[in-house]
Amino acid sequence: MKKILLKIFNILPFVFVAMAMALIVHLGLSLKKEQIPSVFNRAILYVKTPSMEDSIMAGDIIFVNVGDFEYDEEDIISFRKPDQQEVIITHRISRIDPITGLITTKGDNNLNSENWEINFSPDLIVGKYMGKSSVLGSVYEVLFVNSLNIVFLLMIIIFMLIGVFEIKNIVKLLTLKKQAEFEEEKQKMIEEEKRKLLEEMKDKE
Repeated sequence: MKKILLKIFNILPFVFVAMAMALIVHLGLSLKKEQIPSVFNRAILYVKTPSMEDSIMAGDIIFVNVGDFEYDEEDIISFRKPDQQEVIITHRISRIDPITGLITTKGDNNLNSENWEINFSPDLIVGKYMGKSSVLGSVYEVLFVNSLNIVFLLMIIIFMLIGVFEIKNIVKLLTLKKQAEFEEEKQKMIEEEKRKLLEEMKDKE
């Protein structure tokens, strides 16, 4: 049992590293393709324009709750642009029609609402804004926006190779240990057989 637990603890760090790397690749590539990557109802989006400054700056990564379906005026939401639904916009709700429930938004840095963001369906809402990170935005910009994808992928490959080599070393050490234990057991059996033979020879005398 101890040996099994030891193996698990030795391998777990590499599993976590692999999972973290896979998650980073998934989130980054999803953003690159203008998809909405989400984990546990939390999505991240990259802000390209200054329409929400100074609340949200261009280049920020924002966190959106895609599981929250209750919205009030003054909430910041991310929604699909009605005439280009592959485009995600993040603006503040300026009005909710009390009868139809249609949404009107406006960017904090804009003088007026654009035509396409007046009275659109709540079905276009992706989620509610939770927070932002300028640091993660800068990292994403360096890795994906500035076309350094190859460098990023090389880093991932290097980390994965290190993990593979380490796992191989662990397997090799465990194999050697198993062989040593086998040889030790084998030697004990030989010694036991020798002892039995000697006793049999003494009995015959």
